[in-house]
Amino acid sequence: MALRVQARPLKLSVQLTSIELPDKWDKSTSRKKTVGYFYHRPKANKKISKSIWLLPYEVWKYRSVAQGWWCSDDINLSEVSKNKLERHAALLSGVKISSESVSFYWDEEGGEQDLNSLAELVFELAELNG
Repeated sequence: MALRVQARPLKLSVQLTSIELPDKWDKSTSRKKTVGYFYHRPKANKKISKSIWLLPYEVWKYRSVAQGWWCSDDINLSEVSKNKLERHAALLSGVKISSESVSFYWDEEGGEQDLNSLAELVFELAELNG
């Protein structure tokens, strides 16, 4: 609960949710119950037409974007963003970039420093133009 309270001043909203994640071959999906931390954009980014997923496991159709991370679309990540993804791979189930929001999904196993670092990552990803 402390992490959820900490998320408010970071401009993140929190929601218990379920997400559909593809398997390695992108043939089927599995539903995972998790906690989503969301940054809702003040104005939708019209350049992003479909959601972009960053996942900490290989999906054969996805592109490798950092050590241990695959992405559903081409995006240019900074070295800072790549390092944050690599550092937090064990904590995250996935990161989703959409026209309305940027979110990360995790089981809240980290601490305040992890949350602060992930919030920075979310705002860096929000700057991408799709």
